[in-house]
Amino acid sequence: MFGRREPRPTGPDDVAAADLPVLGIGAVVRVVASDRGDQWADEPIGLIVAPGGAQLAGYAGAGVRVAWVVEFDEPAYTTDGRGPFERATVQSRQLVPVPVDPETVTVDAGAS
Repeated sequence: MFGRREPRPTGPDDVAAADLPVLGIGAVVRVVASDRGDQWADEPIGLIVAPGGAQLAGYAGAGVRVAWVVEFDEPAYTTDGRGPFERATVQSRQLVPVPVDPETVTVDAGAS
């Protein structure tokens, strides 16, 4: 009754919170294929601009955001031909951070 439980087996698309990449507003990401959710053509790249709604997984205050709003660099299409999309809500499991080369980043000093 009070013994230890065996851990539940996880499927290939189930990821522990510690295994998820660090994502947040301002992160440059690539949208990759997943077993669930929309399938995006050509793995579009974009910038996370907002949280994807009130969808949190985990305990209150310690949740992992499961979706983000991504604004794409170029108009993006799904594999079934829908689009073009300038931005979309994308599941976290489909987002992979893109390394940014600091030498190619320009900062506009006049921007406010």
